[in-house]
Amino acid sequence: MSLADDLSAFKNRLKAQPVLQKRVISKISNDRSNTNSDDERRKKKIKTATVYSQPADTGIGSHVLTQLHHAVEFIKKQDQPVSAKDLQNYLSGQGGPTLLANLRLISRINYDEAEKTYEYMPLHNIRSAATLLAYLRRQPTFRGLSVKDLKDGWTGCLDAIDNLERSGDILVLRTKKEATPRLVWANMGGEIGGVDKEFVEAWEQIQLPLSSDLPRKLEELGLKPTSVDPATIKKAMAGQERKQKKPRKGKITNVHIRGVLKDFGRR
Repeated sequence: MSLADDLSAFKNRLKAQPVLQKRVISKISNDRSNTNSDDERRKKKIKTATVYSQPADTGIGSHVLTQLHHAVEFIKKQDQPVSAKDLQNYLSGQGGPTLLANLRLISRINYDEAEKTYEYMPLHNIRSAATLLAYLRRQPTFRGLSVKDLKDGWTGCLDAIDNLERSGDILVLRTKKEATPRLVWANMGGEIGGVDKEFVEAWEQIQLPLSSDLPRKLEELGLKPTSVDPATIKKAMAGQERKQKKPRKGKITNVHIRGVLKDFGRR
């Protein structure tokens, strides 16, 4: 039998095989592909349903957060406890139970259960000039108190500082450009700008020499009189320090052709 006959017989045997097994295998592979495609569709559907650009649902909308900010600023400016009724009137009735409940979660807001009031707690419990002065005088070190911290929760801070400075009770460090108070200290000394009588008397007892004797007195102490022009001293010193330059020697080149060239300078 030739190779062509063998090939023909092999093809006939393949055609004679039952096709059931092929169909089952084909169906199984199709089912798997369909299952995988369905799973991929579900995953894609789940991924597209999640919007990551939006914040998580915390139960407080942006509108409530805005009202919460306004409520805290209103309480801070009052310098005293604020009732829930006054707070709701300020917010035009928009301060509901949710806002009041969230106010109690803020650490700087003190809620009085008995009085039903809300009060802002500043960094320093200071809301008057007398309290500020007493606080400054109790400080163990001479370290200035920040005005920025005082303004937190005390609306009349700057006016009180100006009054205490005029009365000489405190010392104030201000900015150069706008003269805004930066730091304050208690004045533990005397009158600002004054000199004790003891120092005034000691100054008056010092006898100054006559103007004609001043140059000699200064020279005796190793000092230069102001009558001498400083510019002349600088010029004299500059002349002494200047070094005389030595003449520069010329360098002879082309030594190898010295006897070849003619010297026209000699006649």
